Order: sequence, then structure tokens, then C-alpha cells
Amino acid sequence: MKWQAQARQAIKECERRLARHQAALDVGADPAVVTQWINETQRDKDAAQKKLDARPAVTRKKQSPLDAQQIRQITESLGDIAQRIQLAAVEKKGPLYEAPGITISYECATRTATERSRPSSPYRQSLWDVHEIL
Repeated sequence: MKWQAQARQAIKECERRLARHQAALDVGADPAVVTQWINETQRDKDAAQKKLDARPAVTRKKQSPLDAQQIRQITESLGDIAQRIQLAAVEKKGPLYEAPGITISYECATRTATERSRPSSPYRQSLWDVHEIL
């Protein structure tokens, strides 16, 4: 993005200015004056770094929920994947549940399972590879 390139360029320029200020100190310039220059340059550099660190708000296109036919098509396209996941070794299923932040707790006494999903980042299917699990 253009603003990122501008911020990076401003940081590089500030670093060049700071090096010149240091060189001026090294040859005997007045430390009080050079300190003022350094403080001004450091403020400029910090401001540019803040711009670089700022992330623009991501606007997402609102998607309509899937209807029954779409869900059926997706499920049918998966074929026997659900059965293969069921048969997969338990230790290989972890990444499948971790990607969307899923945790499942089982209570033996009541024979109930509680599922929670708390994704830490936008969930995308590409975060995990079903083939590694199967």
C-alpha cells in the first residue's frame, strides 16, 4: 500500500537524520542543540512507526447464510470424509478442532458433551489440512 511505503520511507529518512546528528556530536557540535534535533527526529520517526503499525479496519462483505440446499450440496460433496474423520486417530484430530477454536468437554456422569467455538482469528478452511488428519 502507498501509505505503508511512505511510512517506511519516513522511518529511513529519520534514521539517516539521526546518524547525521550523531556525526555532528562526534565532531564537537553543541550537545544541547543536537539533543533538540535528535528529539524532533525521534518524534517524527515514532509518528511514522505508529502509522506503519496501524492496521486499517478490514471491511468484510456480508454473506447471506447458507440455505438447506447449499448445506446438502456441501455435505454430499464431502463424501465419506465425515466417516474418515470419525475413524482417524484421536491425536490427529487436534488440529481439526484447534483451527476454528473448538473445544469439546465430555461429562461421564451425565453422558453429555459440550462444544464451544472461540476462533482467535478469522476462520478459513485453509487453516487446516484434512488430508493430514486422515
